[in-house]
Amino acid sequence: MSIRFSPVIDTRPRPIPGFSALQYVDLKVLGVHASPLAVLDDFRVQERPFSPHAHAGFAAVTYVFEDSTGAVRSRTSTGADLVVGAGGIVWTQAGRGIIHEEVPAKRGQELHGLQLFVNLTSKNKLSAPHVLSLEGGDVPVWRNDTDDRVRVVVGSFQGVSSPLLPDEPFTMLDARIHRQIPYRIGAAQNTVLYVLDGTLLIRGGEELETVSSGQVVAVSDNGATVSLEALRPSHVLVLSGTQIDEPVVEEGPFIMNDRSQIEAAMARYRSGEMGGLSPIEQV
Repeated sequence: MSIRFSPVIDTRPRPIPGFSALQYVDLKVLGVHASPLAVLDDFRVQERPFSPHAHAGFAAVTYVFEDSTGAVRSRTSTGADLVVGAGGIVWTQAGRGIIHEEVPAKRGQELHGLQLFVNLTSKNKLSAPHVLSLEGGDVPVWRNDTDDRVRVVVGSFQGVSSPLLPDEPFTMLDARIHRQIPYRIGAAQNTVLYVLDGTLLIRGGEELETVSSGQVVAVSDNGATVSLEALRPSHVLVLSGTQIDEPVVEEGPFIMNDRSQIEAAMARYRSGEMGGLSPIEQV
């Protein structure tokens, strides 16, 4: 099977009170190539725009960019209360349901992060919720002799593996490319590439695509290796997961396979089965 590129799309600003900036990706334009991703937002925030809220049926992921001056405080109804700084990640698998809140750890310090919603397969939509995290200093790094650098936040790359292990396979790489790196797309996987800075040429055999700062493209293949080549020094996020070929029904904070599962999740939330969170202490 030959390599397939989605359309190249631009990120779009979305004004939300409390955020100093938010760029989102309209993943619906990518179609099936986006799966298992359901949300991709690049945000900057200093305030606390959201009160505790419910999630079910997917994993809510927050990656703190290395340039972030502030840390994220992540709390859940499982009892988790974490502070993770620059370069770190919090992976909250909501499963059958969880109450969740994430805010800048300290007011006045801007938090620059990436918010992902990663869909779960039907076998894990009703799993017990749990939280994984990794501090920035614990993220392994791959380098080559041309000064290309890849932070292996989740998954593996060129023999380097992250200690963070989600229940379902996923890869998140934060790459600074000066020359070129190879990337192997796993069988039945989709890879979303988000270029934060620079210009990247993606080469898959005779197929080529160019993606520049603020743009996103998805790439699908069946176990082939593509070349990521910097036309200008590039900062790119590589996000790969197995395509989920199941019905998807989204409503509010829930992502399920059918309407009855959505209604059941709403019932669990209203009954208090997902737990709760006490008011956050002011910092």
